[in-house]
Amino acid sequence: MLEKKREKVFHKMKYLKLKLFICILFFSSIAFASPFGNKLIVPIIELDTDSEHFAYVPAFDLKVGESGEIIRWFDKEHSGIVAMAAVVEVKDNRAKIAFEPFVGLEQSAFPTPLLKPQKNDEVVFRSFNDRAFLIAPTQDIYEKVRNAYPDVTWLHPDLFAAYLMDIGHTAPVKGDFRKICAQYATGVVYIVNLNEGQALDCQTFSLIKKDYITGRAPIEERMLPFFSRIGSTNQEWFSYLINDKRTQDYYIYFDALLKGEIKDEDATFFGRITNYFTQSIKDIF
Repeated sequence: MLEKKREKVFHKMKYLKLKLFICILFFSSIAFASPFGNKLIVPIIELDTDSEHFAYVPAFDLKVGESGEIIRWFDKEHSGIVAMAAVVEVKDNRAKIAFEPFVGLEQSAFPTPLLKPQKNDEVVFRSFNDRAFLIAPTQDIYEKVRNAYPDVTWLHPDLFAAYLMDIGHTAPVKGDFRKICAQYATGVVYIVNLNEGQALDCQTFSLIKKDYITGRAPIEERMLPFFSRIGSTNQEWFSYLINDKRTQDYYIYFDALLKGEIKDEDATFFGRITNYFTQSIKDIF
């Protein structure tokens, strides 16, 4: 009788511990949740039989256009990036990804590893979605968005403005965002556009989240090409070199950029992926 009572108490305690563990996991996921998506690691479950550039992973909450990296584990302690990847289709709980060999760390002094993705390789999405560049027309709107997302590490637009001046661009194209995001390990670019804010995948420019907290800045307060402390002292430089009517107004320019109306010669993998979505180009490779 005493033994049965002990067993009953043991199972009850075990149940309570399991319940507590689940609660801890649940509240931990809320506590560390990123507003632009949590890091997700999934295995390649199948390679496409029709093309060497595609594979399939479990979909979970992945969206079309999300970018990531394919990782190969050589042993328990050593791994390497095999390829860049982007979701091109989600169907029947599976996500179809396109991929291309990773060249981000390519060094001429060392041989480039010839590795191709294979089944069971890991695909990592949203590694840096807690880091973002914020593009806004005024400092007030910049601060408003930044304060709305305190859990995000915002990279200051001065970094981007300095980069544009260095390469001689008066206004950014999508390829500029890809390069600056790669340099600063950033996964998201948040662009204030007309009456809404759009959080975008920094590599593919696919929409991650949209909100309506920004409002619209008065014409006389809008900076070119966007708010930055560099731009505030160099408005004449930007205005002098601008030769396109669309670049004379913040909202007109970035609306055209997001609609794919600004020509982008970026021929990299993610450049082609973006054009695949925005311009209905049939062949990525």
